[in-house]
Amino acid sequence: MPDERELIEGIIRNDEKSCEKLLNLYKGRIFSYILRLIKNYDDAEELTFETFIKFFKSVNSYDPSRSLSSWLFTIAHNLVIDFLRKNKIEYEYIDEMQSTQIDFFDKIEKEKKLKAIERALEELAPLDKEIVILFHKEELSYQEISDILKIPVTTIKTRLHRARRKLRAIVTGYLNSSKL
Repeated sequence: MPDERELIEGIIRNDEKSCEKLLNLYKGRIFSYILRLIKNYDDAEELTFETFIKFFKSVNSYDPSRSLSSWLFTIAHNLVIDFLRKNKIEYEYIDEMQSTQIDFFDKIEKEKKLKAIERALEELAPLDKEIVILFHKEELSYQEISDILKIPVTTIKTRLHRARRKLRAIVTGYLNSSKL
């Protein structure tokens, strides 16, 4: 985002429009990311709120060499990890099945594939699942994911490659066996 620095400077000056712009840009993405991991709407709302509170409290320490989105996702990631530890919950994934297909059969086929992907994601290791979500759903770069999870980019690439291969095999197995 070309005006990230300007947005941050506005937030530091307590400019209400800058704060509102930041919330409008990122709250949906942060909420969606958290909801996919913890599968509870109310808790996801709470953690999204906490993410922005932490952000606003620490905005003066923002490092302009990092993207704003990766900083926000790092805060959200850390809050999710703390939440999961505190509640002894495994990572989980929810996929929003949205289909705008008019053709009934196409819609059913798409839902079947999404269900297979959702089930297959449950079989991945929690870290691999999170990498897949950050890369494919949130469209973050390898570097941004590396910054959020605090693991090397090469590890992100390797785990993503292996996770895709495993997902492909699992999904193919589900679709061929019709165990959905």
